[in-house]
Amino acid sequence: MRTDALRDDTLTLADGRRLRWCEYGDPAGQPVVFCHGLPGSRLEHPPDSRPAAERGLRFIVPDRPGYGGTSPRPGRALGEEVADVRTLADELGLEAFDALGFSGGGPHAMAIAARLPERVRRLGLISSWAPFDRAGTEGMAEANRQLWALARADFEAFAETLEAAIAQAGDAYGLLVGGAPEEDRAIFEDEAVAAAYRADTEEAMRQGLAGMLEDAGAVIGSWPFAPEAIRRPARLWHGDRDANAPVTMGRWLARHLPRAELTEWTGTGHFGLFPHWEEILDGLTGR
Repeated sequence: MRTDALRDDTLTLADGRRLRWCEYGDPAGQPVVFCHGLPGSRLEHPPDSRPAAERGLRFIVPDRPGYGGTSPRPGRALGEEVADVRTLADELGLEAFDALGFSGGGPHAMAIAARLPERVRRLGLISSWAPFDRAGTEGMAEANRQLWALARADFEAFAETLEAAIAQAGDAYGLLVGGAPEEDRAIFEDEAVAAAYRADTEEAMRQGLAGMLEDAGAVIGSWPFAPEAIRRPARLWHGDRDANAPVTMGRWLARHLPRAELTEWTGTGHFGLFPHWEEILDGLTGR
């Protein structure tokens, strides 16, 4: 668990599955449901949670199915996990909240906004993926393009390739950071950031590849909702050197989400979440 977490707990769902989640920031503040990346876990957050507390933000971060301490849900479609988020929000008494997603968590944040429009006040997307079949993958690193093309063509071969790549890199952290562009590797020269993200990825992989494979299967096909139908105000942040979720995806989302405002970070790669965290928090609070 994070040492600065207000709470790190498990909720038993109606079907008997477990949902693990944590909370940090201001316990009486504006609720924000944060959707972690792919891979990721409830531990995903810059190492210092004080800026969130100082701005009156209460972060609730659930492990998606198959990650950390949340039960797998094989074959889930994008958006099916929103029922779990609704149950958690009910349990915590959250009548309204913001939905914020990073990287592969962006599609899940959009799914929450699409499925729970009466409860989501605002949508936030950081380095988010857009629908692959509509936005394309122009600007993505060639190795990533090939991997996701394989996932769409032969998912079993994709799973074998992903497992081998993680084994060769040593762990998921090594795969994600070791092969990252210079702009991203520089971010992880900060020892506190590196330690926080390593702990996040280690927790994400506690059940092996389950979470990553479920997530990949959920997002690579056609999405069961249209971004054009999301009417909540949306704040987008995207680095112009992102080789994982290229900035073309951020621009696509800015064009197709009806109430979107996009900030492009110059000279920033995929992990702009870490150096720009306080700017993101200010955006959530309207500063």
